[in-house]
Amino acid sequence: EQGVVTTFGKAGDVVTSGLHFKVPFIQNVTRVNTTIQGFPIGYSSASGEDISSAESLMITSDFNFVNVDFYVEYKVADPVKYLYNSERPEEILKNIAQSCIRNVVSNYTVDDVITTGKSEIQATIREMIVEKLEQQDIGLMLVNISMQDAEPPTQAVIEAFKAVETA
Repeated sequence: EQGVVTTFGKAGDVVTSGLHFKVPFIQNVTRVNTTIQGFPIGYSSASGEDISSAESLMITSDFNFVNVDFYVEYKVADPVKYLYNSERPEEILKNIAQSCIRNVVSNYTVDDVITTGKSEIQATIREMIVEKLEQQDIGLMLVNISMQDAEPPTQAVIEAFKAVETA
């Protein structure tokens, strides 16, 4: 954790662990968790099941549908900007990530998304998110984004793709 010291409501120093003093009623300290945190997109991290088909369902460049699940890892890079530049920075990051994911997945064919293009897709999405986070300047830094799973939306199509993969 890091602490942001505010004096008369104005953000000042960012302090780390250790012995520090503050003037009562004049200074206030807000703690910020600066460890690596994360959230899933397209599935529930507790159960591992799809929570929202609208969140994971995407269309590819060859007009096929695919369910794609991602996990986004981030950390607070600047505690002052994190606290005061936006009201809900994690929600902004999630919206940016969803936008970039949909934008990139729509440029690839269903075969690339499900089989061969996963690493390229992840790298492209990562670059886009980093660029947009710099523009937003909300104090968050993307650590990693990984594609957890990509599969067609219906069971019959899933079995057909698995048969092709094993062949």
